[in-house]
Amino acid sequence: MQVHVKFFAIFREYIGLKEDWREIEPGTTVQELWDHYTANAKNPRVANIRAAFSVNQRLAKPETVLNGGEEVGFLPPVSGGAGAPKRAVGKKAAPRKPVKKTPHKPKRTARGNRRGAARPSPELLERDFVITGEVLSLDALVARVSHAGAGAIVTFVGVVRDNANDRTVQYLEYEAYPELAERMLAQIGAEAQERWNDARIALAHRVGRLQIGQASVMIAVSAPHRAQAFSACRYAIERLKVVLPVWKKEFASDTDYWVEGPTAGEVDAAHADRTVARQESEFVTTSVAADVGEIRTDVESV
Repeated sequence: MQVHVKFFAIFREYIGLKEDWREIEPGTTVQELWDHYTANAKNPRVANIRAAFSVNQRLAKPETVLNGGEEVGFLPPVSGGAGAPKRAVGKKAAPRKPVKKTPHKPKRTARGNRRGAARPSPELLERDFVITGEVLSLDALVARVSHAGAGAIVTFVGVVRDNANDRTVQYLEYEAYPELAERMLAQIGAEAQERWNDARIALAHRVGRLQIGQASVMIAVSAPHRAQAFSACRYAIERLKVVLPVWKKEFASDTDYWVEGPTAGEVDAAHADRTVARQESEFVTTSVAADVGEIRTDVESV
């Protein structure tokens, strides 16, 4: 029996393989296969990194039994969000220095457009959930969700900033398991529509090298009213940052490192629900009726 094994990001570097075709014994579990690779890894520290597993481009449990012919993915912790810890590789980090903040001026291309404002990618016009190496187009995503019944369209754009963890960042490199990642984007979209039935959602994440100021992720959500659109968009980015098999390597002035968040599937959807509820509460306005000393809370209806 043979399985096709794929490694990503820091696992690819530490194991020393991008992919492998491995003969296995009947009854081998995913965990046992992973243990084989960590025991023979190029860098033994890989055994200390939390791992998630996939079989045939779906998340799988460690005890999943392999029957031969499967595609097995070994997934390091995803990129996460702000404040996620990092795991250094390569050069040793120098003492931290204060980051000098300088205004970023996007370069102009030969056509005179600012970098990041390229024409819509045809790929983005054909699907709602996309992992791509092309420049992202917000107009293309908005077009995916626009319709006559939409009274509100909310968008989110995540861009590369010039600093992280008190270091100056030069650029980022994103890596993905594209087939699984697009499946997970579609799952996030389905989860959002279960909660906000009238919402339409499109998501795109870019991979490859990104310069300061370029967009790494875009989300567009339409709904009859703005409250639904805002909530669904918040939910989507919260889920994306903890479940999407996309990995981010930051190249700073003194080192480079993979940004380490949770493992895919470690954080459940209830966490995003709580985050949305908490953020929505910030939009509740409180007014005081001075003549009677009454405190009244008004939630605007849309």
